[in-house]
Amino acid sequence: MSDANTELAQLEAMAEVAFESMYEARPAGVKDYYEDAMRYLTEAIEEAERIGSCPDVERLTQRRKHVWDVYNHQFRGIG
Repeated sequence: MSDANTELAQLEAMAEVAFESMYEARPAGVKDYYEDAMRYLTEAIEEAERIGSCPDVERLTQRRKHVWDVYNHQFRGIG
């Protein structure tokens, strides 16, 4: 696995940890985890674009939209 792919995988993994943490967080901490997940996904998308991996760009963009949807439908306004 190349350094770029390793970086991409690490960013995606950190985004998933932050996303999962939203469900376990106290209400006041949910937004912080949401913002972390969105930041890591954005960085992962940028890395995928940099290495020219269109499938990863598409997949990660869809995942970022899913995280946004979950936050807006389940968590916005709490805390």
